[in-house]
Amino acid sequence: MKSPAGRLLAPLLLLLVVLGAAPAWSQAPATGGNGKPAAAAPAAPEKDPLGRETPQGMVSGLMNALAAGDYDRAVQFFQIDKVSTGRRSSVSGADLAKLFQQVLDRSGIVITPAQLSNDPAGTGDDGLAEGIERFGVVKNGDEKVPLLANRIERDGKQLWFVSDTTLQDVPDLARALSRDTSGMRLIDLVPEGPTIAGAPASHWASLLVAVIAAYALAWFLIWLRRPIGRLIRKGPDSKVGRFVEAAAGPVRIMLTLVLFGISMQFLGVSVIARYRVVFAAQIIGWFAIAWLLWRLTDAASEVVLGRMSRHGQLTAYSIISFLNRAFKAVLVVVFLATLLRAFGVNVTAGLAALGVGGLAIALGAQKLFENLIGSVTLIADRPVRIGDFCRFGTALGTIEEIGIRSTRIRTLDRTVLTVPNGEFASLHIENFSQRDRFWFHPVLNLRYETTPDQIREVVSALHTMLLKHPKVDGGSARARFIALNAYSLDVEIFSYVLARDFNHFLEIQEELLLKCMEIVAACGTGFAFPSQTLYLGRDGVAARPHDGAAPDRSAEEHGKADGKADGKAGGKTTGAGAYTQ
Repeated sequence: MKSPAGRLLAPLLLLLVVLGAAPAWSQAPATGGNGKPAAAAPAAPEKDPLGRETPQGMVSGLMNALAAGDYDRAVQFFQIDKVSTGRRSSVSGADLAKLFQQVLDRSGIVITPAQLSNDPAGTGDDGLAEGIERFGVVKNGDEKVPLLANRIERDGKQLWFVSDTTLQDVPDLARALSRDTSGMRLIDLVPEGPTIAGAPASHWASLLVAVIAAYALAWFLIWLRRPIGRLIRKGPDSKVGRFVEAAAGPVRIMLTLVLFGISMQFLGVSVIARYRVVFAAQIIGWFAIAWLLWRLTDAASEVVLGRMSRHGQLTAYSIISFLNRAFKAVLVVVFLATLLRAFGVNVTAGLAALGVGGLAIALGAQKLFENLIGSVTLIADRPVRIGDFCRFGTALGTIEEIGIRSTRIRTLDRTVLTVPNGEFASLHIENFSQRDRFWFHPVLNLRYETTPDQIREVVSALHTMLLKHPKVDGGSARARFIALNAYSLDVEIFSYVLARDFNHFLEIQEELLLKCMEIVAACGTGFAFPSQTLYLGRDGVAARPHDGAAPDRSAEEHGKADGKADGKAGGKTTGAGAYTQ
């Protein structure tokens, strides 16, 4: 059985191959119906080196510039290069970028790429006007000032910039936050130290301590489930206990993230550290949610299958197993798509841009979809179930697993045979496990010396024996003299045996056959076996001698010689009473 890691890796590799091949497909020259190259499409506009085509790219580029201390590059993400301070002076260029970072460090929250739109048009249902995107907020006392981005045309391109409205508020926010001494930050009590990845080392150390403390507290809270479970008599083997144990690991991670987020509000670390840590926490949170759903799906399947096994309802075993795997496959695809989107990959646009490549994928995945449809057919029609013994084609075996792509069968040689579902669903399947009774139909070959009265006695005794046996269906039982065979007189027995399984049937069949032998012997006859009879004869005899004449010795010797020759050439026949003369 494949491990969960292997099942998770296979769709990831497939998706990466598809996305990696998309540019190559999109660059393939198109041809018209006559085989000639089609008219060249207009060249795509050159990409912005700073990644400002989308709100996600703009914010990522701005935060990277601030983390690197490259304020000249950070200004390139601003809609205006200079704003008024209100005192006949202005701040511009690198000073404006520094002031903007100070405001964010003090009381700003920047939305991570996981939540920002990677669509060039931005988010369409956020309640803002077209071409405007909110990428954060600054808290100024009880007031929350939104951080906005505008989409404007520059150098022939539609790009996103920090809006002039937001930048005009930066000087006022900086002055207001500098005068606010009500908010005590714990990080101010620790020396900053060297800068690492855009933030002081003390900030990273504080976050590490907060993570460890949050995990320790979360571990303790999750550990309390055991004494509480013993107190309320809900052990890990109960239905509730199974779900609790399945959710323990993922919930521990999610609880750690919640506690860590609460503690981070009191630390007051820089916006760069918060931005990167929150982004990583969101990725881990998505993984925890996917893991939780994965574990709960397994727990629910175990509970349902256990209940069906206790009630003998095994018909839906394959359905539950298939739905479990299908849900997990969808879960993996959704998680990977969300992960790729968080890292700036426009999955929707990538799939739409496949073009001819999509047709190539469809043709290449024809067998995959055929097997998927085959699995749905097997689940819907239910010709076989897990544990059924069946014949398919020329093979015999027991169904062990019906998967999304293939069915695994344990053969009589104890080998495992894997058959694709598309092929398996098209085979003639004979299910031996679903028969309600077993056919007992031997033919007794009696000797030709058996008299008609003996045959009548044998037939009557056999019929009586079948009717008296408790495991034989009396309505179907019969015994009849059916044929004069080449070497035997044939008596047929037809009946159905009521047995639990095939092994039980073999036991009853053995008992019935022994009774048949006893009846045949008691009636004074026996069983015939294939035989051949060989008769030797002469085609002619030597001529008699005349009366009184001496016999012709030469003729007599000649006749003996002919007799020997005829004996060697005697006829050979098959059957009772046949001869050659």
